[in-house]
Amino acid sequence: MRFENFIGNRRVVERLRLKLREGRFPHGLIFTGPEGVGKRTFALMLAKALNCAESGPDEFCDECSQCRKIEAGTHPDVLTLGLEDEASEIKIAQVRSLLQMLELRPSEGRNKVFLVDPADAMNAASANALLKGLEEPPENSYFILLSPNPQSLLITVRSRSQTYPFLPLTIDEMRAFSSDELALRWSRGSIGKLKTLDLDALRQRRGVALGFLETAIRAGEQELRNLIGASAEIARSKSDFDPNMDTLAVLVEDLLYCSEGLTDKIVNVDLEKNLARLASEIEAPQLVRIADFLRTIEIHANNYGNRQMLTDMLALTSNTFVGKFADDIPGKSR
Repeated sequence: MRFENFIGNRRVVERLRLKLREGRFPHGLIFTGPEGVGKRTFALMLAKALNCAESGPDEFCDECSQCRKIEAGTHPDVLTLGLEDEASEIKIAQVRSLLQMLELRPSEGRNKVFLVDPADAMNAASANALLKGLEEPPENSYFILLSPNPQSLLITVRSRSQTYPFLPLTIDEMRAFSSDELALRWSRGSIGKLKTLDLDALRQRRGVALGFLETAIRAGEQELRNLIGASAEIARSKSDFDPNMDTLAVLVEDLLYCSEGLTDKIVNVDLEKNLARLASEIEAPQLVRIADFLRTIEIHANNYGNRQMLTDMLALTSNTFVGKFADDIPGKSR
């Protein structure tokens, strides 16, 4: 695959190709953006362009021994610094080992390229160690740091690198990889998510989440006792809890789009009629409260062990009768 075949984020691609052509390629780069939007793929393309034996400064052939070794991950001058098995941080010993290689001449290619992925996994000690390499890198050495959360990087690391944000791909761009509209919309512009998405598992999880919302929203005053039990299925499994909450968040977002008449924006296009009907039964402010409570769960769930209590509270927050009751309570005077 050549640069011209890279899909999405064309402005970033062309800006860095221009720097390659003009001989002004930065020694430190930070690629930011969500997972699966092409950051690593493009970083390896740049490594090929910096070492290709056949093509010009802003292109690569993808066929010579240099390109093939980079693609296979066996090129001695293109190294990735990442998480070791079962580790949660990139260790300072890993960075020091990399810096020892920094002073050596390239063994096969023209340039050495060091990929740090994920860069936000560096702790303060390893980031400070890497800073030494970023401050005065040899002429033929380049660092490319990949991070979905650049604000977690040391400001000194960011100040010595040029940052390029990668945006999610558009639906039209994603159609180069799939024709399934539901899969495209659930992937949210991430090729990585699209390739790993299990639609059967998604539909099953979505059915449970939609059933919970329908029960929670429609339960009448005489059914509030039963409402508490509606959340049992989505709260039972710890491993499924976060995916269930994510699924609920997307469904609530779709309900908000339906209530505003923006049905072209909904993700669950195959459920449009059901969602429109459900959205007509609940006021927009109530939907906003549900969305806000889901964000609260996202923030606090890992520190709050009682998943059942959280989802019971979500069920009550979702209920139309309880919502109207809350709206009727006059605000406290100050």
